[in-house]
Amino acid sequence: MIDLRSDTLTTPSELMKQAMFEAQMGDDCYGEDESVNMLEAYCKELFQVEGALFIPSGTMSNQLAIRSQVEEGNEIITEVNYHISFYESASTVMLNRVVLNTTKTSDGLLTADIVEKLIHAKPRGYLYAQPQLVSIENTINYYQGRTFPLEIIRDLRECTQQYNLALHMDGARLFNAHMATGVPLSTYAQNVDTFTVCFAKGLGAPFGSMLMGTHEAICNAKKYRKQFGGGLHQIGMYARAAHYAMENNMVRLREDHRLTKLLAGHLNSHDAIHIAEDQVETNILFIDISNLGITSEIFAERCKQKGILVFPWLPNVVRAVVHQHITEADIALAAGVIKNVFQEALNTGPNPILKELCYA
Repeated sequence: MIDLRSDTLTTPSELMKQAMFEAQMGDDCYGEDESVNMLEAYCKELFQVEGALFIPSGTMSNQLAIRSQVEEGNEIITEVNYHISFYESASTVMLNRVVLNTTKTSDGLLTADIVEKLIHAKPRGYLYAQPQLVSIENTINYYQGRTFPLEIIRDLRECTQQYNLALHMDGARLFNAHMATGVPLSTYAQNVDTFTVCFAKGLGAPFGSMLMGTHEAICNAKKYRKQFGGGLHQIGMYARAAHYAMENNMVRLREDHRLTKLLAGHLNSHDAIHIAEDQVETNILFIDISNLGITSEIFAERCKQKGILVFPWLPNVVRAVVHQHITEADIALAAGVIKNVFQEALNTGPNPILKELCYA
């Protein structure tokens, strides 16, 4: 089975397992886990930031960034399809009791002009919610893994400073952005107040994220991490896996990006599949099946029956994500299966009921 559902499905290599086995461990709640301390110090140096905090998950990292910088009842400005809204809106409300002020963009890029309009779009007297944080995402999952241009981040930085707002970046796939654009990790870090990176996606570690930023924000986050239930004890083996991944697996991301473009090219050889190859920037590919009259769940199930796993992203879109366990031979095989399922659906013709569901 070739699994293209997500890059979270990566598993540790034998060398990573060996590094985990050899990890120095102590109690991280006492600050005595040497592997955690070494990882946090390594990240502070690599990203040139004041503070770094090892967190169990990306969602918790984002929520801690919010809790550390936004008062209850106040507001976060973000794009409606960024992870912090698309997947984490319930967490944001339940854990932090803050308001999401969202907008839908055509290209996934939340610009300074849009933020300024959202700031002035409602009453801002002392009786109302005050904007305190702008949150962006890089790369942007919902928009086919596109990178967030540095110049727009810099414009946002100027805007947020003008209005005394914090700027947070969900960088779950920031390593992909770095490898795709060549922008140094420290440059991204210098233009935001807080940001996250994930070790358990393309880098292939089994666990963990890092929240980084200003000394004040990270000190606050450490307190709230404990309150959220994220204070862990002998966690060194996972820290060592993340450390190994950063030192050894980052360059591999370029190959993931190449293979994703290769998959797009293979699929475009079918007359009914249309993918804008110049918009494939990193390791995520969306395949539009709206011309088939079947749902993405049915399409994914048919691919599964032929040995390929893809993710039913939207009713008429399936997602394929390339990661370190995928080879060029896998790409060729997967493309053949997807084209075959496409052709079978075209030959059969749309089911009127299913077609109606697809376009709902």
